[in-house]
Parts: sequence; C-alpha cells; structure tokens
Amino acid sequence: MDDDINEPPSADELEYLRRIERMAHAVAEAAAQEGWLSFLPESSEATLSQRAVNAMARRLRFAHFDGDACIDHD
Repeated sequence: MDDDINEPPSADELEYLRRIERMAHAVAEAAAQEGWLSFLPESSEATLSQRAVNAMARRLRFAHFDGDACIDHD
C-alpha cells in the first residue's frame, strides 16, 4: 500500500483488499457453520479466537464506507 493514506488506493491495492475481504467472509461463514458466530455481546465462554472472529464479522456486516467496494457475501 502507498505510504500516503490520503491518496486513493491503486488497482493492485484494491484487488488485494477485495481478496482480504473475501477471506474474512470465508472465516466468518465457517464460524457460522460451526454454530458459534455471534453478532451479540460476547459470552464469558467465548475463546479469544472466537471473540476476534465475531468482532471481525460484526465489522464486515455493519461498517461500510463510501467507495469501499464491499462485496456481497453468499
């Protein structure tokens, strides 16, 4: 990525970010299929990894920005 955060990302950077987002969606989907993904406040029984995946999934679902090129997840 460019050092100047005020510059728009290049085409290569956008593709990289799209791939990262797809991988993040795949991780969240796997957690959902295993039955532990939660968008609610964390239970005291959640592991650190589960808390991290849940936080990532909440961010993916609820935080969007103009021009973020969000992909639809299956």
